[in-house]
Amino acid sequence: MAFQLFKKDKKEVKKPAKKEAAQVHVQKEEIAIVSAVGSVLKSFYVSEKSARLMDINQYTFRVAKSANKNEVRKQVEKMYDVHVERVAILNMPKKARNVGKNAGFKSGFKKAIVTLREGDSIAAARP
Repeated sequence: MAFQLFKKDKKEVKKPAKKEAAQVHVQKEEIAIVSAVGSVLKSFYVSEKSARLMDINQYTFRVAKSANKNEVRKQVEKMYDVHVERVAILNMPKKARNVGKNAGFKSGFKKAIVTLREGDSIAAARP
């Protein structure tokens, strides 16, 4: 009888149903998609060229490495309440930099140039 105390009955151990496990998996994917959409735009990209482009209604953003044109278009239209005509995406390469004797790299990034419909503008981007 002492041996029976340590032995588990097969009836006591319950395995989760396959349907329950599938529902949990779907919920995790939905959360990941929502968080990814919110983090498409990282910041404005400010340079001499991007400042000149603002005069012709084009704005430059740093975007996530995994971002595509459709995601950038949707995020800009949602955040700034404007109409996007065109999106161009560029992968900026990493650049070699030396600090004294130490050699390293300035990390590369992805940027997007967004063209807005005539009459629309993003006031927050202007310096």
